[in-house]
Amino acid sequence: MAEVEAGLSGHSDQLTTLEARFDDVAAANKSLQLQVEDLISCSKRQNTRVIGLPEDSETGSPTQFMAELFKEVLGDEAFPNVPEIDRAHCRLALKPRPGGQPRPIIVRFHRDKEKELVLRWAREHGDITFQGHKIKIYQDFSSTLAKKLDAFNDIKSTLYKKGIRFGGIYPARLRVTFNGEVHFFKTPEEAESFYQQHIH
Repeated sequence: MAEVEAGLSGHSDQLTTLEARFDDVAAANKSLQLQVEDLISCSKRQNTRVIGLPEDSETGSPTQFMAELFKEVLGDEAFPNVPEIDRAHCRLALKPRPGGQPRPIIVRFHRDKEKELVLRWAREHGDITFQGHKIKIYQDFSSTLAKKLDAFNDIKSTLYKKGIRFGGIYPARLRVTFNGEVHFFKTPEEAESFYQQHIH
């Protein structure tokens, strides 16, 4: 009997040790995931996502095409010279069938201030038309951050119906412009509370 109890005690100690090791590995894995997510997010901070351009609309170099598109759309006042773009490419996905939704184009700006200028202009003007096509320009986010921003969808829909300007920003916050003032919210609950108190 004593041997059985000793054996059980030994197994219990081993299980406790394994559980502690598992917790350590899980914590290390979580830390690595956060680091990778941060690296991915940082790598995308210079990027914009352009939606609405037909497939294969860019002729020649996609990078040059997008640089000229931004200059034409925003005009000489915003860009006296063609903005410097490091690269531009369609999002990695299967090419859609004819008539399907075109793939977004990812554009990486060389200068952050030029990227911010484009995003600010897009927010202020709303509908943008280029060669007869309505396009939209957004900040490019990682899939993880995009999912976090999706949590704001309900309040964004409400704000849209009220004609209130808003946008998602890094890292996963909602920016709302109301009565000339800009407000930032970390959670949908904060944004909903502000809406109920000041806008509704």
